[in-house]
Formats: sequence, C-alpha cells, structure tokens
Amino acid sequence: MNAQVPKPFEEIVGYLEGKKKIVLMGCGGCATVFHTGGIKEVNEMAEKLAKQGKEITGKIGLPFAVFACYLPMSSMLLNEHKKEIQECDAILMQSCGDGAQAVRRYLEEEMGIVKPLYPANNALGFSSGGPTSFKEECQACGECELGKTFGICPFVQCPKGLLNGPCGGTTADGKCEVDPTRDCAWAMIYRRAEELSQVDKLLEIVAPHQWSKAVRPRRLEVEPIDLMEELKGTKRVIEQLGV
Repeated sequence: MNAQVPKPFEEIVGYLEGKKKIVLMGCGGCATVFHTGGIKEVNEMAEKLAKQGKEITGKIGLPFAVFACYLPMSSMLLNEHKKEIQECDAILMQSCGDGAQAVRRYLEEEMGIVKPLYPANNALGFSSGGPTSFKEECQACGECELGKTFGICPFVQCPKGLLNGPCGGTTADGKCEVDPTRDCAWAMIYRRAEELSQVDKLLEIVAPHQWSKAVRPRRLEVEPIDLMEELKGTKRVIEQLGV
C-alpha cells in the first residue's frame, strides 16, 4: 500500500487561497486505510474548509476498495459529479499523488475539464502491515533483488541502500550506525541465510543492479481485467465477512 499522511491544514488552505467553490475527492484504497481520504475524512475536510469560508460544491467519497488511481472504477464517480466539477474553482485530492494525477489526466483528456487540482496528502512509499502499524518494504526499483537477499530488501532496510554487503559502521551487535535502534539490514540478511542454511550463497558475486529499470516515468501495457468477473470474488469475501 502507499502509506501517506495528511498535509498541514495551513498548507492546504494556502493552496486554496482565492478559490471559493471547492470539490473534494477521496480514495477508497490506501487513503481510506491511512485515514487521509476515506469518506469520513472527506466529510471532515468539508467541515473544516467551510469554517474557512469555502463553499464545498461536491464531495466525491469513494467506497472502500474503489481506488482513485484505478480509472475504470473511479471514473464512474467523476462522471456522476461532472456538473460540480465543471462549476468549481478547484479540486482538492485526498489521495496519494498517483491518484491525484490519474484524476487530473482523466478530467482533461476524457472529460475536457481543466481545473486547478491540489494534494491534501504526502505519500511515504509502499508499505505493508496493518491494521495499525505499517512499515516501508519496497522501493519499486524495477529489478527486485529479494531472491538474492533472502527476502529482505537492503535498498529499503538499509539507510544507505547498500546491495553488496554491510558498511564499516555496523556495530558488534549488528546494529546500524545511522540509527542504533535498528538492526543492520545485512545482519538481518545474514541471520536469515543462516536459518535457511544458505550462508554460502552470500559469497557469490552479484551482478550490478539494473538501475535503468527505475528510469521514470515508467509505463506498462496490460490486458484489461474483466472487472465484473473479478468483483464476484470480492463479493464472496465480503459475504464471508458477514457484511
């Protein structure tokens, strides 16, 4: 998931200076999990902005599992609120930057609407865990090295991002010199190699990382999914949860 935190409210108000009619849009994915753009947070933001003299002309709250960045679903909500979007002075996106830019692009290219669009959140990167504690695990480098490092990513777990072994600052008890409260990423990798009885693999020469695959912006073409068919599986899980 893309971890995120809300921007300071003063920064948001600054973005909206001189703008009266505001449309708010959240996200039913990561922003809902991190309490930065679920339906509840969209309603709370509407109340706060109203106290600042803003006229909230539209609130586009996306149900859980409807991601702002996945346009086959979020675009349905955008089209439902077309009139409010056309008449607003600005759009405040309570999502990550990916969702915000996906919405901006859809509005301009598919709906012919060009409006100022501002972010309400700061994204922190791919993280896993839950329901309350999350930790960054993946850098999305484009060339996963987990098969060589026993399932632990040194690019993320090591503050220096060292792929070929520990630095000289690793402490005797396997801690990191940058943050002594953290285990050295390579000490973690070594311990896991021991547990798997594969320490000898750490002696193998590893080819340089292919950073060319991280050149941005990256693009990917895939076959579209059968959305209705996939949602049948989602429905079954929801029913099993007793909803």
